[in-house]
Formats: sequence, C-alpha cells, structure tokens
Amino acid sequence: MLLTVTLMLLPCIAALVMLAARTDSARDVLTIAFAAAIAILSIVFAAMFMGSQPTVFMLPPEYTPWLSRINLILDLTVSAFIVCYALKYRRTITFALIAIQIVLTTWLEFTMRGGEHFTSQMYIDSFTVIMVLIIGIVGSGIIVYALGYMKDWQAHHEDQKDRRPWFFAIMFAFLSAMYNIVISDDFGWIYTAWEITTLCSFLLIGFAKTEEALNNAFLQIKLNMIGGIAFQVGIAFLSLNGLPMLFSEFIAFGSAGNAIVAFPVACLALAGMTKAAQMPFHSWLLGAMVAPTPTSALLHSSTMVKAGTFLLLRLAPLFVVCPSASYMTIFVGGFTFLMASLMAISQTNAKRVLAYSTIANLGLITACAGVGTPEAVWAGVFLVIFHAVAKSLLFLCVGTAEHHIGSRDIEDMDELFNRMPRLARLMMLGIMGMFVAPFGMLISKWATLQSFASTGQVVLIALLAFGSAATFLFWAKWLGKLSGIAAHAENIELDVHKSEWAAQGLMAALVALCCVCMPLLSTYLVEPFLVNTYGTFGNTIGMDNMLLMGLIVALLVVVLFGTLGKKPVKQTSIYLAGISVDNEARTFKGSLGNVRTATGRNWYLADIFGEAKLDYPSVVLPIIAIAIGICASFHFAMTSPTTVVSLVLYATVGTTGNTLLRILIGTLAFAILAPVIGCLLAGIDRKLTAKMQGRVGPPLLQPYYDVQKLIAKDDVHVNSVEGTYVTAALIFAVLAGGIFYGGGNFLLCVFLVTLSGLMFILAAYSTRSPYAEVGADREALQVMSYEPMLMFLAVGLFLTLGTFDASGVFLYDVPPIVALWPIFIGLMFILTIKLRKSPFDLSYSHHAHQELVKGITTEMSGKTLAKIEVMHWCESVLFLGWVGMFFVCHNPLSLVLAVLVAFLAFFLEIVIDNNFARVKWQSMLKWAWIISGVLGIANIAALVIFNVL
Repeated sequence: MLLTVTLMLLPCIAALVMLAARTDSARDVLTIAFAAAIAILSIVFAAMFMGSQPTVFMLPPEYTPWLSRINLILDLTVSAFIVCYALKYRRTITFALIAIQIVLTTWLEFTMRGGEHFTSQMYIDSFTVIMVLIIGIVGSGIIVYALGYMKDWQAHHEDQKDRRPWFFAIMFAFLSAMYNIVISDDFGWIYTAWEITTLCSFLLIGFAKTEEALNNAFLQIKLNMIGGIAFQVGIAFLSLNGLPMLFSEFIAFGSAGNAIVAFPVACLALAGMTKAAQMPFHSWLLGAMVAPTPTSALLHSSTMVKAGTFLLLRLAPLFVVCPSASYMTIFVGGFTFLMASLMAISQTNAKRVLAYSTIANLGLITACAGVGTPEAVWAGVFLVIFHAVAKSLLFLCVGTAEHHIGSRDIEDMDELFNRMPRLARLMMLGIMGMFVAPFGMLISKWATLQSFASTGQVVLIALLAFGSAATFLFWAKWLGKLSGIAAHAENIELDVHKSEWAAQGLMAALVALCCVCMPLLSTYLVEPFLVNTYGTFGNTIGMDNMLLMGLIVALLVVVLFGTLGKKPVKQTSIYLAGISVDNEARTFKGSLGNVRTATGRNWYLADIFGEAKLDYPSVVLPIIAIAIGICASFHFAMTSPTTVVSLVLYATVGTTGNTLLRILIGTLAFAILAPVIGCLLAGIDRKLTAKMQGRVGPPLLQPYYDVQKLIAKDDVHVNSVEGTYVTAALIFAVLAGGIFYGGGNFLLCVFLVTLSGLMFILAAYSTRSPYAEVGADREALQVMSYEPMLMFLAVGLFLTLGTFDASGVFLYDVPPIVALWPIFIGLMFILTIKLRKSPFDLSYSHHAHQELVKGITTEMSGKTLAKIEVMHWCESVLFLGWVGMFFVCHNPLSLVLAVLVAFLAFFLEIVIDNNFARVKWQSMLKWAWIISGVLGIANIAALVIFNVL
C-alpha cells in the first residue's frame, strides 16, 4: 500500500518542487531525478502486482473523512480555475458548462450521497499494471525530452516570459492525476482526477497564450466538460438507484445481468469518448497540436486520451449486456477510425497526420471496447500499449525535426535520412510500428479483425478494411519522404540535446521490445486481466504467429539500424529526361536546351478525402448515434432492468496446427519452386501476348535469360539503400508464399505481402527520382485500392472454414467457392492489380505496350532489377494460389481443379491485359472500392446471417 500511495503522490511533490526550480541546471537535475524515480517505482509496482489476482485495499479509516474533504476541495478548485479563465477571457459557453458541473457536484455531494462516506478503496489488476507502466515510463520519458525541447522553444519565443517552471509542474501533475484514475476505485475520486486531467490539458494547450492557443484550449475544455457532465449524470444515476459507487463492484453487478446499468454505462462511455477524442469531439485533439510538442506527445501517448480508452476498456464487460450502449460505442469508434484515416491522407502537416492517426487508433480501441468480448479487449489493450510507445516516439521525433529544419511539413522532410540520419531512422521505426506487419499495432489490428469476425460485426469489418487501406497510404507517403537519399547533405542533428536523444532512444527501444516480447506481454499482463474479468482470455493470436512476428521485427530493426545505407555501392545519377545539370537539385537540359527542374511531392487527394469534404458527416452522424444510444439506454435501463442479453454470434477461431516447422518447410519449398514456376508463367505470358498482338513470341525461357543477363550486369545504384529495400521486399514475398503454401494463417500472409510491397515502394522513394516517385505514389494507391478486398477474403474464409489457416480448406467436403463466390469475383477484379496487368497496372509498366518509362523501377538495374523480376514471379505463383484455394476441399482431385482454374484465371488476365486500355488512378480506386464494398460486404453479411440461422 505504501508503494501505491507513494506512486500516486510523488508526481504531485515533483510538481510543487518544479515551481521553485528557476534555473536550467536545477530544473534538469530535479526533472531527471523525479522522472527516474517515477519510472523505477512504476516498474517495481508492476513487478509486485504482475499476473496476480486483483488486489483491493483501503487507506486507514481515520483518513477517509479527510480524503473526502480533499476530494471535494480539489473538485471545486478545478471548477474555480475554469470559472476564472472563462470570466477573464469572456467565454460564455465555458462558463455555462462549468456552472452546470458545479451545481451537479454540490447536489451530488451534499444531497444525493448525503451521509455516505467517501471510499478510499484502490483496485489493482493486470490492466492497472499496464497503465501504470505506460504512465510511469512513457510519460516520464516525455518529460525528460521536454528539458531540451523547451530550451529551444523558449529561445524561439524570447518575447514571452519564461514560464517553464509552470510547464513542468503541470506535466508532473498530469501524471499524478492519471495514476489516480487508473488505481482509484471510488467513482467520486476518479471523477475528480478525470477533471484535473481536463484542466491540465487546457493549461498546456494554451501555454503559449496566443489567440490560436487560447481558442484551442477553450475548445478542448468545452468538449471535455460535456463528457464530464455525462460522467456526473452517470454517478448521479447510480446513487439515485442505490447501485454500487465503486467501479469494481459496478462492473461485477452489471456483468451479472443487471441491465439497469445500461444508462450509466452509456453516460460513462460518452465521457470516455470525449476524452478519447472520438467524433464528433475530435476537433479538440487537432487543436491541441498548437501546443509545444511534449504536450502533444503526453496527451497522445500516456495521459488524457489514454484515460478515455482506460474507462472504455474497463466498461467492456458491461457492453455485452447493454446492447444500446454497445452499438453506440461500436458505431462511433468504427466510424471515427474510418473517417480519421481518410482525412489523414489529405494532411501535409506532420503533427496533424499524427493527430488524425491517434484519433483513428483511439476509434479502433473504442470499437473493441464496444464489442466487449475477451478477444476484442485483448486487441484493444495491445492497441493501447503499442500506440503509446510508437506515437510518443513519433511526436518526439517530429518536435526535434521541427526545431532543426524549421518546419513540421512532411514535404520539408525530404532528405532527412541524410540531414538527420539517426532521427530519420527513429522516425521510420515509429511509423513502421504504427501500421506495418509484424509490428505490434498491426498485430493488434489483426486481433481486432478476428474479434469482429467472430462476433459477426459486419459494419465494423467494413470500416476496418477501408480504414486500414487509407492508413497504408498516408503512412507510406511519409515513410517515402523520409527515405530519400542525397549524396551530399549536411548533417544538422549534431546539436540535438542529449535529453532528447535519451527520450527518443527509450521510446525506440520500447517499440522494438514490446513487439519482440509480445508473447510475454500477453501471457503475464493481458491474459491475466482477461481471465480475471471474463474467466477466459478467449481465442487470441497463436503463440507461433506472435513468435514469428517478433522474429521479423528483430530483422527489420537490424536492417533499419544495422545495414541500411552502410554498404558502399557504385553510384550513378538518376534519370531526368534530359542532360543532367545538377542531380541533387533535379535540374536538367530539355530537348531545346532549356534548363528545367523536375519537382515532385506527395499526393494528398484533398479533393476526395479533404476535411472540407468529410467534416460535416464526421460530426453529424456520430451525434445522431450518441443521441439514439443515450435515449435507448435510458429506456432499456428503466423498462428492462433485469434483462440478460447474449451475443447473437460468437464463433470460435480454430486452427489446423499452424507450427513454425510447417511454415519453415513451406517457405523453403516456395523459395525453390516458385521462381521456377513463376518464370515459366512469365514465359507463357510473353508468348500468348505476342500471339494476340500478331508477333512471333520470344522463347519460353526468355524471362530466365533476361534475369541472367541482369545479374551479370555491372552492379550500379543511384543510392546505397535501394538494394537493401528490394532484398527485404523479396524475402517478405517468399515468406508470405511459404506461409500460404505451408497452410499457415492467411491474414499473416496478406500482411507480409503488404510489407513486401512497402519495401518495394520505399526502394523507389529513396532514389528521389521524379519518375520513380510517381511510380511509388501509384503503387501505394494500388495497395490502398485492393487491400479491402483481401481483408474481406480473409474474413470470408474464417466465416466459412472456422479458421484463418489456409490449410482449413482441406477439412471440408465442399470447396469455399460455394459460399464465397461473390468474394471470388471481387478477387478476380483486383487480380489485375496484383498481377500488374492493364487496365490497373499504373506503377510498374510490366509490358512495353503499357508505358515507355517503367515508373517505380525506373532507377533499378542489374541485380536489383533481377530481384524485382524474381519477386514478380513469386507473387504470381502466390496470387494464383489464392485463386485456386477457392476450389480445394477434402477430395484430393480438387487440387487438379484448383490448378486448372488458376491457369484459366491467368489466361483471362492476359486477355484483359491486351484488350483494355489503362485507366486513371481515380477510376481504379473507385471501382476497386465499389466492387470490394458491394461484393465483399454482401458476402460476409450473408455468411453471418447463415451462421446465426
């Protein structure tokens, strides 16, 4: 108990001490000492309570009256602060909202609770441990980072009074309030800490005291006070109806089937959604980007929004018995994920991209909480963990970059790999951690999709599929901009503060460690929480898959920090459609001798996904959903207080024994056979194409001869990294094929195909060649176009076979095509993209009749281009295997049928390739998403209905 109390009070003491620290030297020493102490105490706390049964204890009874008074004083003090600011800056709406809160607080304390004594009970379980580690380690690391950052910030704002003591005091107070939220069990005390975080956020956002900062600070406090009022209404309902006022007892009471909790659950969910910046309340988090970077990092990673997700995940067991509150939460979370992901595409400001990404991921966590099953909560908790470490790393990197390049615009981060090589690598690691397999965030999304599929959440599956596709595009563009290599760039990161490097290094290590150690995190932290809450941890991702993903993460980290750009290569200039004048400046002489500059920038698609297009539905639809959810929950609580609700569909995720050994054998076999078969298919493609065009075709083995000649060529590159990226792309493509043909998890296969595609895209972006960059942009759009269909294919297989394992098709007498023919048609439609055929091959230009300049491979030659050709062969064999899978069943003869159908599909694609003109990217995206949406969603909905009936 002493450790817990010390952990909760130490940041408060630190806050008071920081107010007295007026010199840089004193502030540095004190901040590092307090941050280290808080982090160490958090680790000791975790070691003491990790994996144990929930622990409940109370402070000595004689302290309780005093704590009750302190709680009330703190609550009214927070309100008084807000009243003063509202009056000072004449903010009428803010004053009206805080007046409502004061009335509710007074009424609840002196009238409704009456003689009830304040309860100083604390509740600690494995989820508490996770949150304490996030607050203590990530939060303290950000405060250490702020030491160097705020020195630069103050130097850039010499006209302002030095208020850094106040800044650091608020940061430490923030941590204390968070500890109280996650450890306390009394709703009254949690509410007070909840409002303290709102005030701290207000003060930090408005720290600069500019008009913009103040406006955004008041926007935050207005929206979050709506959530605060909802929190108070929920507490009042509990008190009026004699329901438990302790969070743990409230969860137990509601989980027993007492549906009267529906209304307070809906109110608390609304409070959590406002704090977690869910639509329509998301604008406060976007406005918070005006604050100094440490504030943004703290709000996004370890405080404020994490308080919202903590509350929602705690409520998860009650959503199962409160359908109206559940549907409200599911819709708002899923809709927020999709819309925020789409709007992130149109952003060029790095901090706004991070903000929209945060809003989107918080939406996914919210949706997981709303589903409420053990699998969904498992995914939600891991989303919280990986979002905390990866997003904190990204914010710290962006802050440092902004101070050294003078901009937070993504377009200005071109050549950052050379100008700030260590920082660029750290930033790339953070971005990969947010969306790329095998990093933990993507594994969490995998578990999310699995939980949505097992509960028949058709709408959520659709929102996740399209939102994830959008996620790929905006992160890939940013990664591509970072990967650009210049031959002669000045290193400008030599004067980065040591405190900044220390914090960034800590976050980078946490990203890698959390991914590699994911099985341990699951076993010792997440699963005990689920067992204590549900009695089971459900069907989570298999240990073999997690181990495999961890090994791949380690490989990527080694490539990124150990080999990328380290190998000396013979370099040449990029192609500029003329005589090069200055390759680094992209200037060349055109056909008439005029000097021209080739410029390129990312595609932001503002006319399709811009805020102006999507803001209105992003606000209106969630408001309608929340209003319906609150009203329905109140009606449900009043009219059916004892109704017990069960899930309509809850399918168990099966496995066919997917072992690492089988994957290894499959990978070795695929690595040997796929290039041979793929080479023959490429030769057949050329001969058939020649016949259709009235030409005499080349020999069947011409692709082999071409690759052989490429390997024999002089090994020349335009930079030192493209070869490494291409090698990684080939390895991941082979591994994806090995997993599929080894009967492994189909979702893992799809994710590795995407990872391979990302490495290919980065190889092109790294060249800084205008033609290669256009090809890379188009390739990213192609991935965005076909990704939803692949998600629907994976879910369709699961709903048909009961497993995501490809080998599951052998267990049934009927081939999947019987149940999945709409999805099969959708796969055939996007196959033209995957096999790089017209009309949808916009990036690679595989054949001469498509485009003269080869786009994404413009700057690749020799061994690098040979690897690309071999990768294309392997991909062809893999994708045709996907086609054949629809016709495989328990009967061995079905394999013959599968091979014939795959070859017919291949022939059909050649016919299409030679008879249809290329389309614009807008048409490709539109039709791919329409086909995926109509056929994929309809097929999945039909399967869900069939399984229910």
